Amino acid sequence: MRGDMSEATAALTRSYPAGTVLFEEYDPGSRMYVIRRGKVKIARHNGEHEIVLAVLGPGEFFGEMALLENLPRSATATVVEDSELVEVDQRTFEEMVRGNVEIAVRIMRKLASRVRELDRRLQHLLLESGVGRAVEVLRWLLPNGVAAGKYIRLSANTTLVDIAAHAGISSTEARDVVARLERASIIRIDGADVLVADLKTLDDYSTYLDLKRKYDPEPGTQRETPKEQPGQQQALKRLLKALHISVRDLKHNEAALAAQYNQYQQLKRRFHDQDD
Repeated sequence: MRGDMSEATAALTRSYPAGTVLFEEYDPGSRMYVIRRGKVKIARHNGEHEIVLAVLGPGEFFGEMALLENLPRSATATVVEDSELVEVDQRTFEEMVRGNVEIAVRIMRKLASRVRELDRRLQHLLLESGVGRAVEVLRWLLPNGVAAGKYIRLSANTTLVDIAAHAGISSTEARDVVARLERASIIRIDGADVLVADLKTLDDYSTYLDLKRKYDPEPGTQRETPKEQPGQQQALKRLLKALHISVRDLKHNEAALAAQYNQYQQLKRRFHDQDD
């Protein structure tokens, strides 16, 4: 909806100082907002932790889902910089969509983009490991940085506290997460800035974390090696034949698994994670 502001919207524009809570999660919704100036944080709460879903700037809009669905707010919106917002109620919103196809198409495209982004965010937020979630947040933040040798420099505006908030990590857990990421050379602290490894390295580290969950049992547990029972080989051969799988295919799969385990061991050494 950028560039679609007109003189007619001036009367709908309101100014809000930083710190203003525009609405909270589960509040009834009667209007949407378009940001003309400033920034607004969209966040949800999971127990004591705040999970930042987005920080929106000029030209962005939010709060439209409450108008479309007639449901309570799904998140909390807080002004983080002094802002000017255009407030659009239900009637005005419907008139805009019906009277301007371009606006309707832009809203649809923006909603589709948000669905994709939220899906990506949901994937890393559902990861059990705080380290895994932090890595996904770093990947998400990379486009905001600038190249600095083998790293990407995130400015002082992006603090470790911000990264922890995006990942839903408590302050206590954040210290351990930062220590692991520094040990693995995924991040470096350079004065007020945070240096983050490039995308290829983040992908490799994510692969390592996935393999770690697969090959390393939880502390206090141990994999049992099944004992071969009488007739087990014959039964296995009959099953493979019924599934149209040859012994050769089985050996090929075993070789692939062995290669995957070797990859895991190499990544473990690379990221200095021998003791975790």
